[in-house]
Formats: sequence, structure tokens, C-alpha cells
Amino acid sequence: MLVDVRGIPRERRLAAADRIRVLPTFDLPRLDWFNHDPCPRHTDLDHGLAQVPPCRRCGIRLRHHQKVGIAWLYMRGKGLIADQVGMGKTGIAAGLFALQKQAGELNGSRALVVCKGSATGQWVVELNRFLPRLAITSSAGPRPRRIETYLSTWDILVIGQQMYNQDADLLAQVGVTTLVIDDVDPLRNPTNRTAYHLKTQARACERVAVLTGTPLQKRLPELYSILEPLGGFDIFGSMTRFKAMYLREELVKLYSPQAGRMVLTKKTVGYKNLADFKVKVAPLVLRRTPADIDDVDLPTIIAHNVYLDLHPAQRARYDELRRGVLRIIRRHATSVKRAAAMAQFTYGQQICAGLSSLGETDGPGSSVKLDWVQRQVVDGDLCEDKTVVFCRFTATVAALTDRLARHQVGHGVIWGRDRDRASRTATLDRFWDDPGCRVLVGTEAMEASLNLQCARYLINVDQLMNPARMTQLAGRIRRDGSAYRSVYVVNLFARNTQEDGYLDLLEREQALADYVWDEASALYDALSPLALLQLIGGRS
Repeated sequence: MLVDVRGIPRERRLAAADRIRVLPTFDLPRLDWFNHDPCPRHTDLDHGLAQVPPCRRCGIRLRHHQKVGIAWLYMRGKGLIADQVGMGKTGIAAGLFALQKQAGELNGSRALVVCKGSATGQWVVELNRFLPRLAITSSAGPRPRRIETYLSTWDILVIGQQMYNQDADLLAQVGVTTLVIDDVDPLRNPTNRTAYHLKTQARACERVAVLTGTPLQKRLPELYSILEPLGGFDIFGSMTRFKAMYLREELVKLYSPQAGRMVLTKKTVGYKNLADFKVKVAPLVLRRTPADIDDVDLPTIIAHNVYLDLHPAQRARYDELRRGVLRIIRRHATSVKRAAAMAQFTYGQQICAGLSSLGETDGPGSSVKLDWVQRQVVDGDLCEDKTVVFCRFTATVAALTDRLARHQVGHGVIWGRDRDRASRTATLDRFWDDPGCRVLVGTEAMEASLNLQCARYLINVDQLMNPARMTQLAGRIRRDGSAYRSVYVVNLFARNTQEDGYLDLLEREQALADYVWDEASALYDALSPLALLQLIGGRS
């Protein structure tokens, strides 16, 4: 049995973690509770664990960087695994559980995984694959049934964030000592109820790991909130102190919906002391990119931006919207309410996606974007490869799937209308295993924890105004073990609309994260409500 490191003084453990953090690999002992073996279908193959695309039932041989991540978390106790999307963070968490079990830590104590609700099924499948001899369960059903689950025998429980919010009081009483938080966006907001419960749970746990490839999406305080349950408060102090140290704020006049008038308020206009921040945050974070390591072969992303002219019916709708927005800008200028600006912005997105998203019947001339997708996957350049299509609006998904059905193109759908775990799993299995199922269409439900290495193309019918979330979507097909050296991300934009400015906006939003992680060097502020409207109306 391994030595339980919890008996080692904290200072020595943290010093060891700092040394491990910069190693190219780490010589872990063989993890007896981890599945390194091929599945029965591949037991006779010499290279059964190197299937391309990988077999989703085989065990895996941990990569060098995963071993470093496991050892680092094991010694540190609480940390953020921020490796770029597609590099195997689930394997690191499973390896940590296996190491804990081998050291005796999970004998009499338990581990809790909190993730997005749409990711619970994938987590259960992967943990059962990697840790077949551990007792793994998930939370589902009415509250009495969930209570029975919590009181039963298990080593690891997987739960979606909404269910966790309902049952946090119960889960605080069942002996959880290890907490893994996977891409739970509400943790970024310190005033959020989910963040409150997670941070309360974290204080009672000996081990806490946050897993996300996009720890900093737009603003520095959200990263502070993520780091708080990992010891960030001890390093940075309170949020007030953090803002005073790293944010440049000015008093500006903004419209207050509550007051019904312009009021003075603090607005972040920039950042300061970032070199100090980067030094202090480094011990809490393990972030690697494909350029940092030599044991992951992520495919190259080739981005292709396609600009399309709206159909006449779409153009008429958009021009009407533009005229109304220009009147708003002239009359109200800086007093525009953000909610009103966002409503107009979203309406513009719907027009560009297709008139079906506005409740109209899909048909000829209703969506230039869906026409393009249809041509490509029916008999165009994409007619032989597996393709993932992202649409923001469910009505757009319905319209596209109707078109695919009429042209007898095999397809599956991942969206919020289907919350049944077994149904989603069956859809993913069909997309992976059935050569006739060539297209997977989905909404934001596809954003996290889906392994789609079998696909070569991602078509973004819409754009989310958050570069980190677009990176998450691209990470569904750009993953270790892809069948391709290159994968293609095709972004569809409607010409002479607000979408002309999307790329510049996304680049500006990405700049802060790039600077903090030494992946670029520029800082930009977020767009104001007025700027959102100007994106629709155009600048004179």
C-alpha cells in the first residue's frame, strides 16, 4: 500500500508539488485500481490501446502529462487542472481516485464529482471504464430516491450542478472528503448559489480539484472565484482586496434600471500588477498546451470563415431591425439598458440563423446558413466525413434535422429537449459506430464533456459571444486520439450584419486570458451595451 501523504507536513507536500509541477513526466507506481487493459474486442491486438479513433471501451495507458497531473494533485491536495481542451483531464481525475484508493484514502471516505447536468452520463461512463472495480453511482430521480443513493455504498458519486444545488445539505453529511468540480460555470460568480455551496463543501474536504480548459473566460475576478475553494483566499485575500490590487476602476455614469436614471458606478477599465498576479497564481494551477508536452498529438485546427449573403426575406427583416436600432442609438445613446440591447442583439442572431428561429416555417429562402450546411453534407465536400453542427437555437436544430431527414442523411441530435441519459448515450454511440450516421446536430448541450474524435468537421451556424465557450465546442472534435491530423472548424457569418464584427469581438475578449497564460499579450475591455447596438447598426 502507498503511504497516505496526508500524514506528511503540509509545507513538505506543497514543496514537492511545486517540483512535480514543472516535470515532463513522473514515475507513478502501477495503479492497481486503474484500468490499463484493452477491452475484449481488442485483447488479441498488439496495439489494442492505440486505436485511432480510440476504442471507448478499452482502458488507457496514462500519458506522461497525466501522470504529472495526478502526482501534482495528490501532493498538493487542492489545485486547478487547466490543461487545454481535449488533453485528458477526466483521466487525471480517475488516476487521482485510483491513487487514493491504493493509498487507503477512499476506505471509509468518499469522492464527489460535480459537473454540468449534460455531462453526468459521460462522467459515469468514463469512470466505470477507467475504474471498473470502484463503486460509482450518480444522483437521479425524486428526492427520496436520491437520499437512498446517498446513504448506499459508493466510492464516487457524480452529480449535475442543478441537482447538487438541491441536495448540498445532504451531501455535506455523507463523508465526502474529495471534491472534483468539472467546468461548473456558476463557480465563476462569487454571489451565485452554486458557488456558495461548492465553496462550503470545499472547506470541509481534504482534496479539491477544479477541472476546466477555460479557467479565465472574460474577467479576472471570475478566476479569483474559481481559485477561492483551492486556497485562493489565503493568497489574494478578499475579493475587495483582489480588485484593489489588480483592477483599474473608474467612476462612470451608467443607466440604472432600479433607479430609473443615470448613476455613478465603478467600471473596470483595465488591469494592473498582472506580473504579480501571475507569480502568485502559478502554484495553484497546472496548465499545459500541446506545445508544452510531447505525449499528446492533438490535431491541428484549420479555421475557415464563410461569409454568406442573406436571402431577401432575411435581409428585409434585418434591415428593419437595423433601422430600429439606429433610432434607439440616436435617441438614448449611453442610457441604453443592457437587457434591451441584448434582446435586439439576439433578435439579429436569430434572423442570421434563419427565419425558423423566429417561429416561421423553414423553406426556400428562409436560411442561407442552413442551405449551405445542407449542400455540403448532402452531396458536397462534407458528404463522406462525420460532421458536428452547432446551432444556438432549438428551432434551428429542428429545421436542420428535418432537412437531413428529407435527404436521408443519417444524423443524431444533442439538445436540452432530450435529457434522458440513456437516449443521449445511444445517440453518441450511433454517431461513433454507425457509418451511416454522418451528422451530429446540437445546441449548447454539446459544449462540454463529449468526446467526438470520430468527427473531422465542426460547423458553427451561430457564434457564442464568449471565446472560451467556442474553444470548448472546438474541443469536442480536437481531442487526443483523433482519427485525423487536421480538423476543420467552419464558422458561418451573414455578410453586412452584426456578424461582420464577431471575429474582432471574440479576439478582444480572448486577449486577457491569453495574457495571463502567456499565450498573447494584449488586454481589452468588454463591450458596453451601446457597442452591442453599434455592432448591429454599424458605425458611421
